[in-house]
Amino acid sequence: MVAVWSYPWNLLSHDPNQVVREFDELGVTSVTVAAHYHSIRTLDPRSTDGLFESYSGGCYFVPDEKYFDETPIDPPVNEIDDHPDPFGDVVELLTENGIDVTAWLVCFHNSRLGRDNPQFRTESAFGDAHDHAFCPSHPEVHDYFDGVVQSLEDYGIDAINLESLGFPTAFHGHGSTFGHAKNHVVSGTPEELLVSQCFCSACQERAASHHVDFDGAREIVQSLARDILQKPTSQMESMEQLVEDHPVLGDLFDFRATVIETFLERIAAASGDVDLTYSASDGLGRGPNDGWPAGVVLDAVQTHLDRIIALCYTDDCGLAERRVREYRNAVDIPVDVGLTLDPNVLGTRDDWRTFVAEIGALGDDLHVYNHSLMSEEHLDWLETAIARPKN
Repeated sequence: MVAVWSYPWNLLSHDPNQVVREFDELGVTSVTVAAHYHSIRTLDPRSTDGLFESYSGGCYFVPDEKYFDETPIDPPVNEIDDHPDPFGDVVELLTENGIDVTAWLVCFHNSRLGRDNPQFRTESAFGDAHDHAFCPSHPEVHDYFDGVVQSLEDYGIDAINLESLGFPTAFHGHGSTFGHAKNHVVSGTPEELLVSQCFCSACQERAASHHVDFDGAREIVQSLARDILQKPTSQMESMEQLVEDHPVLGDLFDFRATVIETFLERIAAASGDVDLTYSASDGLGRGPNDGWPAGVVLDAVQTHLDRIIALCYTDDCGLAERRVREYRNAVDIPVDVGLTLDPNVLGTRDDWRTFVAEIGALGDDLHVYNHSLMSEEHLDWLETAIARPKN
């Protein structure tokens, strides 16, 4: 199977017959459509009108109110032009033409949710709240995403693709529509992970039933963070070394993992017969064992998943091959390959064809990012590399 990620506003802005014909010519059999997404501003190089589209974070489907009785969080809804249910319109268009649809669900990274529900934001060891980051420790947050998943399941889709599953980083902010952050001090992955650790009241309450000195962990994080801020040119050692030097941090990360596993178990139950997939990219790394500081421990989460998508957004063919093989050796579920047509990653047709031939073939299925952002030339690259032979 060949799948592409895409945006509903892009799919609905083109002639429906053209969209279906294009996917057929490309050999695309499944489309992963943004259904619950962060704020965004996109450039569509194939648009015949304006080039840019901006949307606040939220739902592109109609949430069923009955699924949100247990949470005070109201699902924010984005309409697109004359489409009050854009996701539903895309599902109808594609499924009627034999194309599978996966709902693309971004979890804890959403500025609009944080702005409208500030009591559920992550909070640093110094008390800084982050608008773009929902904390998974809140039961109300679990209830909210349970409602989102049940609503999506009602659309009769093929799968739900999870993104931003772990505890969020503090350094991936968005404005209510789009934006960027400034930082000249925190540079390495261990530093970023450390400063991103959440110590909100919900984390403290949940941690009380786990073997972790929560206040002690916060003091350690504060102390280490102050060293980073005072001496930004000296990078920290690895997260593994930090845990060895400060065992309380190991207990903190173990606690994070129980929160994410509990969340995912709830989501898997809510998804019913719809497959649950995960784009493996959390924890500031894309290898099988990179997610644990964000609470994503592969052995724990794979139990509740149907597939893993190993993202290979790199120009290093050897690195991509190792990544896919490591995932295949680490899990007992299908492993798909995710490749990107971002010209900053793969800049030539030959590079792209090599990756499709050598890396795409290592996975069960191939997923390509992102149909809505592709130029006409990129569509041609995609077709020549993956299209079905013409009869």
